Amino acid sequence: MPWQLTTPINVGDLDTGSYAQVKISRFAHDSVRKIIAIDLEYGNTVDGQWRPGYPPRTKPTSVFVQGDDYLALVLSEPEAGEKTYEAVQRGLYSYLAEKDQIGPGQVV
Repeated sequence: MPWQLTTPINVGDLDTGSYAQVKISRFAHDSVRKIIAIDLEYGNTVDGQWRPGYPPRTKPTSVFVQGDDYLALVLSEPEAGEKTYEAVQRGLYSYLAEKDQIGPGQVV
């Protein structure tokens, strides 16, 4: 489930074109230390296949959620009829967009 960016990221000299999506490639939840570690990849979906690109210089590829942000995220409730995995992905992407770690967009 990638996040479709409202405005694609121009990658400059690193790669041709731009990246229209960002994807959470890995996240780890440590409930004892109360931290979530998130790894991000930027790229595009081409013919139904995820194609990661080079990390953009202007955006982080690793993010840590802790403190009050951690509590707000883990205590949020899923939307009606939403599966757990979908709720987690939506919550993480929404958090990242709100904190300007990734650009605005939507889950696709």
